[in-house]
Amino acid sequence: MSEILHVDCLVIGAGPAGSAAAIDMAREGLKVLVIDRGEFPRFRIGESFLPRTKRALRRLGVLDRCMALPHARKVGVEISMGDRRYGSRTYFFRDTIGNGEKDAFNMARIHLDMMMVEAARDAGAEVRTSCALRSIQSHGDDGIIADTDAGTVHAKWMIDASGQASALGREFGTRRYHSFLRNVAYFEHFEGVIRPSGNAAGCFGLTVMDEGWFWLIPLDDQRTSVGFVAREPLHRSLDVAPEDRFWWAVERTPIMAERMANARGPSTNRVIADFTYRCDPFAGPGFFLVGDAAAFLDPVWSTGLTLGLLAAEQAAAGVVRMSRGGRPAVERARYQAWAKRVVGRAFRLVEGFYDPGFRDLLFAPSQPRELVRGFVTLLAGEFDAVQPATAVRCWALGSMCAVQKRVGFSPRTRPFRLRPDGVTDRAPLARLARGAALQ
Repeated sequence: MSEILHVDCLVIGAGPAGSAAAIDMAREGLKVLVIDRGEFPRFRIGESFLPRTKRALRRLGVLDRCMALPHARKVGVEISMGDRRYGSRTYFFRDTIGNGEKDAFNMARIHLDMMMVEAARDAGAEVRTSCALRSIQSHGDDGIIADTDAGTVHAKWMIDASGQASALGREFGTRRYHSFLRNVAYFEHFEGVIRPSGNAAGCFGLTVMDEGWFWLIPLDDQRTSVGFVAREPLHRSLDVAPEDRFWWAVERTPIMAERMANARGPSTNRVIADFTYRCDPFAGPGFFLVGDAAAFLDPVWSTGLTLGLLAAEQAAAGVVRMSRGGRPAVERARYQAWAKRVVGRAFRLVEGFYDPGFRDLLFAPSQPRELVRGFVTLLAGEFDAVQPATAVRCWALGSMCAVQKRVGFSPRTRPFRLRPDGVTDRAPLARLARGAALQ
C-alpha cells in the first residue's frame, strides 16, 4: 500500500536552492520533506560563484563547511577576444560599491551540492533521493497533494527547486524560452590548463567570439572547468559531431589553443542545452518556484546559484510567515514582485553581454571608473537590494550603450570569428593526433 506522508512543505529538488529553503524552514520548526529524482554525490555544471553567493552561504551558516571543500578563490573576471586583438580587460570584485563580499570562489558542484544536502538533514529536514515527483493531484491555498516515488504527499505548501527539469513549469505549461538566447554548451574538466595570470590571477576567464564564448573556471589547485557556449546559428549549422565541438572550437581560437596546449583530460566533451527561459508566474496557490525551476539564464556571468539561493531565502520566509498566520495571497504577491524584479535585473545583465554597444564599451581603450564600478557591483550578484549609487551608475552605463549603438563615440569592436569565409567545418582535428596526451 502506498505510503501517505503529511508535511508542512514539500520541496522538489535537493540542489543548493532546495536545500537552502529546507534549511531555513526546518530551523523554524516546520516539517519539511525534500525529494530528488537523482542520487548524491552527482555531477552538475555551474561551478563559478559570485560574492553575493558567499554572503548567502554565510547567512545560512554553511560557509565554513563550504570553504573546507576543494575550491579556488575567484577575484574577478578576465575578458578577452578570441585572438586577443584588443588585449584583455579585467574587472575585479574589490571595486564593488558597498560593504559586500569582495571575492568569491569556484568549486566542483559534486562537493557543494553534497554539503548542502547534509546541511539540510542536519537542520532537521527529511531528504529522500532517488525519489521523483510523479504528478500533482491538486494544489491550492488549502494545501497540495502530490504523487511521488515515496508515496502520496499531503503538504500545506510546495517549493519547486527542480532545476532545469522545471517540474511545475512543465506541469502547468508556463515555461517560455527567450527570444534569442538559445545556446548550447560543450565542456569538460581538465588538468594542465594555462589559467589567467599576472594581474588577472584568480580570475574567471571569459573568451569571446562572434559565434559564442568560452569559460575557463579554476576548480582547485589542479582541475579547471573549460567550456564553449555556441550561439544558435552555429550549433544548428555546424557539421561536427556534438561530442567533438569543444575541441573544434578550441583549435580555431588562438587564446584557447594556447591555454589548452598541454591540457590533460577527455578527448570528447559533454553537452548541455542552456536555453534561457522563465516559468512565470513564479508563485501560485500553494507553491513557489525558485532557482532554475523559475528561470534559467545564459551562464555567462555565473548568476545561477546566486539567484537560486536568494529566491530560496524569500520563498522559505514566505512559507514560514504563512505557517504563523500570514495571508497566502499577500505572500504570493510579495514573492512574485520580488522575483520579477530580481530576475529582470539578472536578465538585463546577461542580455547586455550580447549587445554590440556593450561589447564596444567592454573593450574600449578608456572606461569611466565609476560606471565600471556599477557594472561590477551587479556582476558580483547584488541583484536583490540595488543601492541608489549602483542604480544610477548602471542606468548611465545602459544609456551609453544605447548611444554607442547609434552613434559610435567609442571604437567599434571587430569580433573574432571561428568560421571566416571559405573555412569548412570538416577541417582535420589536431586533437586526434595528440589523443594520448588528453587521456
